[in-house]
Amino acid sequence: MSVPALGPFFSDDIAGFLAEYGYMANPAGLVGQYSGDFTFERDSWAWLDVNAIAVRQGDIVPDRPIRISFRLEYNGAFAQWKLLSVEELPAGVASKALDRELDFPKVSPWPPGGIK
Repeated sequence: MSVPALGPFFSDDIAGFLAEYGYMANPAGLVGQYSGDFTFERDSWAWLDVNAIAVRQGDIVPDRPIRISFRLEYNGAFAQWKLLSVEELPAGVASKALDRELDFPKVSPWPPGGIK
């Protein structure tokens, strides 16, 4: 059985994944296309990390990046990637994405139109 590709995902796709778990993406948009930004572990788990300041939960900026995780599920004759979770990384978990900088306010509503 062949393993399907994961992505590419566009800014609106990522915003949708975040929204399913109570997060908001920058209204000005995120990076245009996510295709090579995934980290794969084992054959059935992959994730994409989003910089902390590109996300809000209400008006709160997370301290750490938000990890969007996917799991490869098999259903008899085919396999497909499914959204597994969207969560802030705990302290000490390595990521290519950036933490919230200490001088960036923890409570920071999106300005009109988002951060450009």
